Amino acid sequence: MNNSSIRKGHGKYLPTALGMLIASGFLPSFTASSQTVNDTGQNDPTTPVHSDLRTLFTRTSALYSNPQWQAFKMLWRKLDSLSPGDRDHSSVSYAEGVNKLRNQLNISFQELREVSEEAGIDSVELALLETLTYARFDYLSYGSQLPLTRMMPPPVSEQTDSLLPQIEARIDIVMKLRESGLISGEEMTAAFDNMISCIDTYCVLEMISKGVLYSSPAWHYRWPEEVSEIQTAFDSVRTASLTEIEKNGETYEGQYQDAYDAFMRIENDLQNTTAGLPALNDLLIDLELF
Repeated sequence: MNNSSIRKGHGKYLPTALGMLIASGFLPSFTASSQTVNDTGQNDPTTPVHSDLRTLFTRTSALYSNPQWQAFKMLWRKLDSLSPGDRDHSSVSYAEGVNKLRNQLNISFQELREVSEEAGIDSVELALLETLTYARFDYLSYGSQLPLTRMMPPPVSEQTDSLLPQIEARIDIVMKLRESGLISGEEMTAAFDNMISCIDTYCVLEMISKGVLYSSPAWHYRWPEEVSEIQTAFDSVRTASLTEIEKNGETYEGQYQDAYDAFMRIENDLQNTTAGLPALNDLLIDLELF
């Protein structure tokens, strides 16, 4: 699934929101295709259109009018206003504030799950949004979240941890442009696109991080930080790892099947996560632009 695909099952698109974007010049009155057109009028499959807001779609009217979504949006914007380095983390009042916000997020996501069908939010995109939100909350509350254990974390965990400050920096740029009234134009388009790219990468790598155990053949690898390149890298790692295990024959009896099953679980999660990114991007349009 790519960002230019019209998703089914989410009802009609919201005419007013889409109209606002088109009127402001933020979206054109046409949908960008996944390919450019060369001088001969033919699609050029070797030159993909740069992913930007022109290829994203607004949410359903049910989402925009849903009170549970609007309540969550207020909490998201509260996260937007936080900075990880501007508070006394050792104070009692700070701890109380952090716990209060976490409880508010817990309640908000429970309410969103209860009304997800009527709000037009499916389970995959809600899970991605929840993962992203709590990652932001933890980073903004406590800083780096790499576990302090005797064993080094896998490289992919270091990658996801390093992406969080990048995400916040890019959200800050979008927020400042929005608050300045600069909703249209190339500057906002580029800023939002950069934010989306970083978030998409985080979501995919975080999924891999959760699926990579210490005994996994994929534990030692770092991954590309372009979503479009991750599947190819994963296929290469899987093939090389399984081939190496197979060469050892009976010495590693049972290990091949265990490794194969582990890779298949990650493969399934990788496909589901990648397919859910366009829907998550739709949610971020409302969270950051309206």
